[in-house]
Amino acid sequence: MGKLRHYAVTLLLVCGLGPSLHASDADIIWGVNSAPPFHVVEGYFAKQGVCDAMVEAFQRALPDTDQRISRYPAGRIAALIRQGGDICYPCVIRLEQDTDVAYFSDTILEYPAHGIITRPELAQTFTERFGNPVDFVELLKTGDYRFGQPLGRRYGTLQPYIERFLHNTSRFSEISGADANANMLAMVNASRIDFVVDYPMLLNYHNQILPIELVFLPIKENYGEIVEGAVGCPATPWGKRAIELINSAIPEVIQDPKFVRAKDRWLLPQNP
Repeated sequence: MGKLRHYAVTLLLVCGLGPSLHASDADIIWGVNSAPPFHVVEGYFAKQGVCDAMVEAFQRALPDTDQRISRYPAGRIAALIRQGGDICYPCVIRLEQDTDVAYFSDTILEYPAHGIITRPELAQTFTERFGNPVDFVELLKTGDYRFGQPLGRRYGTLQPYIERFLHNTSRFSEISGADANANMLAMVNASRIDFVVDYPMLLNYHNQILPIELVFLPIKENYGEIVEGAVGCPATPWGKRAIELINSAIPEVIQDPKFVRAKDRWLLPQNP
């Protein structure tokens, strides 16, 4: 086990991640990845994602703090937090209690519940077989449909069902890379996988960038739930200090006009 841990740390250093693991001279280090419409790295909506706007609002609300942005894939940011690295992840799903891995800020925004994104013909099949909202467990129990999930993503109350019925099966695909969200929708559209789970705003965004023939369906098991969005930092003294700073600024951040506009753009229901 000691050799394995040594190898993992060595690998991180070789990959150039060593300096980001402990950068305690900064008050907050934001771990940002390419995941529209949370973070939009390029194109017409560059830097206009809801989490881009959140980070900028914190920068305005805490002008005397040293805040930095580091760009890594989502899975790598999650790994750094697990290892106690000095980095915070904006727009995580807030848990009611801190864990031995991460501390969570107070709630900053609220998302509508995750749902199923699939092709129109499968949407009709799903509602006919499993109801509307869709009985997610019954759908998964059939073993008939292929599912994709970006590396590092989790889906709150739905995640245990995904792990129970899909992990370690041929029907489960984990999608990596900087454009994992766009790639998974393209895979659904091309019939390489049958459905994914995500927020309705993901489909709203991609319909504005490149209209695609996909449908969003609500899920019975989380119907009407509100998903609380927060910042997650490592469960270390550095992470605790960062969370204290973040919490002190949240009342100002949630009223920040640019952040409010970004939330309205992506989170409010869109006209067909």
